[in-house]
Amino acid sequence: MGKKQLEQFPARPRTEICYKLLMFTAAITGMALLSAFYPVWGNVPFIVIPSFLTLLFAKPVFFEKMKLTTLVVVRLIVVAAAFRLFNPQVYVDLILLALIVNILEATFTDFFRHKKIWNGISGLALAIGVIALHGFWLPKGTAPFGMDYYLVGGPGAVTILYMIGYTLWNWIFVTDEFSPSVSLMHVGFLAAPIIGCVCTLGMGELGGFNMWLLLRACTLSIGGWLQIGAKGWFEREFYNEKFAKFIDWVHTTPVQIVCMIINVSLMAAAIILAAKNGAIGYEFKPFFLN
Repeated sequence: MGKKQLEQFPARPRTEICYKLLMFTAAITGMALLSAFYPVWGNVPFIVIPSFLTLLFAKPVFFEKMKLTTLVVVRLIVVAAAFRLFNPQVYVDLILLALIVNILEATFTDFFRHKKIWNGISGLALAIGVIALHGFWLPKGTAPFGMDYYLVGGPGAVTILYMIGYTLWNWIFVTDEFSPSVSLMHVGFLAAPIIGCVCTLGMGELGGFNMWLLLRACTLSIGGWLQIGAKGWFEREFYNEKFAKFIDWVHTTPVQIVCMIINVSLMAAAIILAAKNGAIGYEFKPFFLN
């Protein structure tokens, strides 16, 4: 894929690509933080409206249309949760279920379309690893500055272990699914939630790495309309031949096996840590608030 892309788009200077990736990642991080903290006033202008416009005017293919429609429906549900039309805790549980479904969808794609068994095994481990995570929507008046959002994490280092495993697995999946240019773009998408977590460490228990899944959900939705609406620009402006060769190296069997071992080990450690702290289990929540 790299050679074919090189024939279409000449490689850009490395410094130029670095600057564009830096600006792009900063913009994604900012939009994700605003969308996360403000599920109505941030989420609607940065995710819901652009997604609708993309569906109407960008003419996505069926798969892209289905994926983006699913994402925007989830973002509309978060608006309803913010207005307390139902118990927002139910939405948090729905997000964890959606995480499992999203991972399994990509995992089956790895197994049956890409024939990438090692990354597929990593995906199965990540889907199982969700049992180590728990989330809750902050009660009204808890968060500062009128913010309204949820947190998802686990005891000790569980969240960080899961975050590292997911990021590694998802990026490898992206490199099989898309071109080197789009894979580089996804470096920004996957880095943005981590950067957002670091930026909110000063908020104590109300921020930090327990915000990772929320920020990842936001960047995934932002990435949906951005990739569809500006895919040609990313293909042209983010191509680098050395990065394409790096991806070819990542796809070699020894590297894939090492990444799989790392991912499975991270998920095993997360589950063991959560189990030792009695954090594995589920309690059904009422759909409506009293």
